Amino acid sequence: MDDARRAYIQLQASGLSLGKQAAAVKAFGCASAALGAPPPEVRERCPHFRPSDVECLGTASALDVSATVTRLAELGATVLGYGMGEYPRLLAQIEDAPPLLYARGEFTKADELCVAIVGTRQSTPYGESVTETLAAGLGRRGFTIASGLAVGIDAAAHRACLDAGTRTIGVMACGIDVDYPRSNADLRERIPDCGVVVSEMPLGQQPRREVFPQRNRIVSGLSLGVIVVEAPARSGALITANLALDQGREVFAVPGDIKAPNSRGGHALIKDGARLVETVEDVIDGLGMLLQAVPERKHPEEVQVDLSPDEQAVANELAAGPRQLDQLVVASKLPPARVSAALMLLEVKQVIKRMSGGTYARIA
Repeated sequence: MDDARRAYIQLQASGLSLGKQAAAVKAFGCASAALGAPPPEVRERCPHFRPSDVECLGTASALDVSATVTRLAELGATVLGYGMGEYPRLLAQIEDAPPLLYARGEFTKADELCVAIVGTRQSTPYGESVTETLAAGLGRRGFTIASGLAVGIDAAAHRACLDAGTRTIGVMACGIDVDYPRSNADLRERIPDCGVVVSEMPLGQQPRREVFPQRNRIVSGLSLGVIVVEAPARSGALITANLALDQGREVFAVPGDIKAPNSRGGHALIKDGARLVETVEDVIDGLGMLLQAVPERKHPEEVQVDLSPDEQAVANELAAGPRQLDQLVVASKLPPARVSAALMLLEVKQVIKRMSGGTYARIA
């Protein structure tokens, strides 16, 4: 493992809180720069750090993390740090993006076109059937499906993608080397072959109740939108939906039996403005894309050159010069999720290109 990745592990082991780890990385651009910074510069760039925080950061580069590095090699896993090129672009846009991810499998360009499917652990045959239909259908249209690798709806979503040969991302609420839940062991082993298993938790970290909501922000942060299938009035799936709203993502919900407790959460979301989902096309329409603009995406020459209204609006703004995502959101008056989706499709169609610093420029 190279020194840059090792530095992220040392930062995590430094004793700093998750928020302060993230602050240090964002202030210096990467973990190695933060660990190598002199104390006066740390105090200048991270003014909210206490003296003990500055000391923790200053001594982190001497921490021995060889056991973690060895274990990652045994797992065939790696570290993705905030600021690295492999770090998921959509996730990097959220305010509380994790400073590092442990990952089995590799992220690809296709994973930027991602939708999350979440729901209750106490799923019914109806909920699992709907989940399988949506996950496999969206996968065949070029979408990656993210979920939380829990039993129930999450497992149904992952399994449908694997059976269809499409990509999926499983986000764990514990170390990626922890066998939890045991019933999903086969999914965790299969996903890295056509997707990614990730966690921000240190290796060996057992699941804790308070970590699951923290995990959910990653599920939604990786995605353009979140589909809720079967969720009671109080559930982790609704937490994920609310996080998605905070992150500027689209929220979708599948209707169910009006007498079933598992329908109450999704129906409440629909009443509050979530898009009702019956088909794959409902999801794609909700993201503001032309249906024909989401093919298998294996060969750029096969992609339609026509632009959807969202794509045209974003392209028009870029005609005036390079812009960043937040500037395009303000100028186009479109939700962040729809601007992100338009940018991805415009890149595929070779109308724009992504530059350093999260800036986009028109090339056609």
